[in-house]
Amino acid sequence: MPPFLTSFPTSRIIMGAAALMLAIVMVAPLPARAANDDAARQFVKETSEQALSIIGDKSIDQGTREAQFTALLRAKADMKRIAAFALGQFIRLPTPEQKTEYLGLVENFVVKVYLTRLADYSDEKLIITDTEAKGTKEVIVKSKIEFTNGREPVTVDWWLLKDGGSYRIFDVNVVGIWLAQEQRSTFTSVINSNNGDFNALLNHLKTQIAKADAGGDTTNASK
Repeated sequence: MPPFLTSFPTSRIIMGAAALMLAIVMVAPLPARAANDDAARQFVKETSEQALSIIGDKSIDQGTREAQFTALLRAKADMKRIAAFALGQFIRLPTPEQKTEYLGLVENFVVKVYLTRLADYSDEKLIITDTEAKGTKEVIVKSKIEFTNGREPVTVDWWLLKDGGSYRIFDVNVVGIWLAQEQRSTFTSVINSNNGDFNALLNHLKTQIAKADAGGDTTNASK
């Protein structure tokens, strides 16, 4: 394993964070034949409830909301592993200083861009439908988002990594797209398009963060 990966464990990144902030989880009955993982289901339930509480708290200002969101993200998602994965073949490219800056920017990117997008999601329900073990250390939690406005439900799968007695989020699949993998495509494309210049990726992230701060369009934040 490359030294950089050892110190920087292996979405769209942060789209993963966006999905987990959508709403309260209501655990649905599962078929008896399903290999259910109650701990994983509970993890997703609690994470979603905490996220909804932060998003819906009208008594706090935006700075406090971002700080609370950041704390939740650090506790529930394996951001170092996600950020490392998103670099793909360029994982050994950044200097130690660039790596530190990159980690901070990725976290900030997730918080600002996706918390901004989630402001309108207050009454949606995320219902867990199944779990699927992936070996002994990973589990996929399958769910769907139901909208109060009658919109068709959206499928969301959560790729969790076992972390001691709990879990960490590694990736989220929204309507068939694994978001960390999509972000990896974007990040590596930015570096490739700039002749291997890692600073180009840092600047890309700074641009997206600035757009979110200015209240601009972040729809194509991964582009």
